[in-house]
Amino acid sequence: MIATITSKGQITLPASVRRELKIGTGDKLDIEVTSDGEILGRPVTNDLSTLAEVLPPAKRRLSLAEMDAAIRRGVSRQP
Repeated sequence: MIATITSKGQITLPASVRRELKIGTGDKLDIEVTSDGEILGRPVTNDLSTLAEVLPPAKRRLSLAEMDAAIRRGVSRQP
């Protein structure tokens, strides 16, 4: 597979690569160049949906009013 570098230094990844990596417009890749000159690219996946998978389920759901009140309490405690 070949990608072409534009005059602005940009590379267009072939559609098959984007599908394989499950990436699209605006997504980011972590690029690494190895000591032997190989280029490795990994999708950066640190969006909120990945964080939700790490957290335990909530004991109960809060209403927007309860969340706002908790935020106000937290802000009022800060120096």
